[in-house]
Amino acid sequence: MATKTTRGEAPTRWTLTPNHDLTTTTRTPTPRSSMFRVVMALATASGVFLVYGIATDNSQLIYYIPITVIFTGIIALIHRSVGFHMAALWALAGAAIGNMAGGVLVVGDAALYQLPVLGLIGYDKVFHALAAGVVAWASLEALSSWGLRRTFALGFAAAMIALGGGALVEVVEYFGSILIEDASVGGYINNAQDLIANTMGATIGTTLAYRFHRGKS
Repeated sequence: MATKTTRGEAPTRWTLTPNHDLTTTTRTPTPRSSMFRVVMALATASGVFLVYGIATDNSQLIYYIPITVIFTGIIALIHRSVGFHMAALWALAGAAIGNMAGGVLVVGDAALYQLPVLGLIGYDKVFHALAAGVVAWASLEALSSWGLRRTFALGFAAAMIALGGGALVEVVEYFGSILIEDASVGGYINNAQDLIANTMGATIGTTLAYRFHRGKS
């Protein structure tokens, strides 16, 4: 909680606590060495997919590898301010690796993104839902560390950030379909279904993160 200051006093600086208690804005940041391990894991995964893509002559590399590099940089910058919980960092890394796998790995004659994994539900939709949930969780942590208290507004804002990120992905996919002839991003109906999956994942992810942190408080 904030501490009042009188004129002339230095303002109280927020600190961080390990349990990300959403009733307060204090928590202890994850060590930078932890972010370094995550970055190294993503770099290793990118290297593996790069070798695989070159060996299979997969043009998707020029689309997915740069996206992973940009995503990693953004997360690292936010982490310096927020201090994500380790679980959130690794979940974000998992989402980045899952995205590369979906676009670069080929099973049979199709990219993983185009294959069903849960009955008629494809990997694409499952991934979108899970990734949106992870981003919503990380967004909730970030917003709570910046001073928002545990309210419906906090959960709603986290979900909206995740949905906004999902919409940005669809914009990137659109340009990818223009630049890469055989880009496996689908058409208009696929984009709409992706957004629905994002909404479901963001809602579930925000709800679970909210309840988890409430149980910690």
